[in-house]
Amino acid sequence: MRLILDARKIGDYGIGVYIEQLFGRLIRKDKDFEDIWVIHLKGRERMPISPNREVLVKARNYDPREHLEIPWKCRYLKGYYYFSPHYVFPLLIQQKLIVTVHDLIHFLFPQFFGSKMKVEIARYFLREIKKRAAIIFTVSKKTAEDLNLLFNIPEEKIRIIYNGISEEFFNYPALPSPFPFPYIIYIGNWKPHKNLRILLLAFSQLVRKYRELKLVMIGVEKSDPVLKAIEELGLEQKCFLPGFLPQKEVIRYLDGALFFVFPSLYEGFGLPPLEAMARGRAVLSSPGGSLKEILGEAALYFDPSSPEELMMKMEFLLIKDSLRRFYEEKGKERSQLFRWEKALDQYIHFLKTLD
Repeated sequence: MRLILDARKIGDYGIGVYIEQLFGRLIRKDKDFEDIWVIHLKGRERMPISPNREVLVKARNYDPREHLEIPWKCRYLKGYYYFSPHYVFPLLIQQKLIVTVHDLIHFLFPQFFGSKMKVEIARYFLREIKKRAAIIFTVSKKTAEDLNLLFNIPEEKIRIIYNGISEEFFNYPALPSPFPFPYIIYIGNWKPHKNLRILLLAFSQLVRKYRELKLVMIGVEKSDPVLKAIEELGLEQKCFLPGFLPQKEVIRYLDGALFFVFPSLYEGFGLPPLEAMARGRAVLSSPGGSLKEILGEAALYFDPSSPEELMMKMEFLLIKDSLRRFYEEKGKERSQLFRWEKALDQYIHFLKTLD
């Protein structure tokens, strides 16, 4: 098996974790393959691989130049499979194609993506991978079902492999809280489908009764829409936005939290609540997309359209220690099912079935 791994998005928060964990392990397991090459962006973060097995490019993802530059620079790598970690790939590549589809949110919630052109471009690429991909990996049964339903991609072409949790979330010693006050935590971004306005509305009701309580939202940038939403609800002194944090700091913030809340309307997988479970935090989640599939019975669920129900269940976890401990233990147990070494074995098994 010969692979070209497209690692240009390694610096991204979500897909970057996938690249670092899966591609990094494939590189270290290179003895199981004939050889591996990696595509990196010039001047950006790189994976540990010999310069002799590296393709440096200037074209970022979604840059039209990628469809020319990458095929040209990879033209000598005959007999290889091009492994794209998402469904956008250089259209002129001559190599056989492997892709991972994480979610189909553009098609399920097009109202969140403003430009119809973006949705149509995504639709074009999905049609192309249906024709060209040797294997389509997905990270949940839900995404596989969506691929079949929306694009009529046959089930036999799809391989479902769950993501893993970084080992640090299991092994790192407990860290002291960064704050002297009690807080609830969310990790993610402010994209519309993340449904954070519902979270802020529910929290604004809860904090009237529990005035010492705070809300920490990691990964949410201090943009004008975010600050305006917080200001409108009078939460300026109640919400903390530490931005993007290194993994050790994420662990520290999780360790100090009362519990984790995740109001997303749709997730193709949903890694943050699993990471919270691995650190022994109870999880309160929407069932949106694959979340109930991934979290199972180890999370407490709520209707993501109801701030009243969210507020009520946050209060349950806040005041009922036994309920919180129940979901902490269930979550720890559930998180053990999601290990990257297990996922790697499955990827290698399927990759070796290719000619």
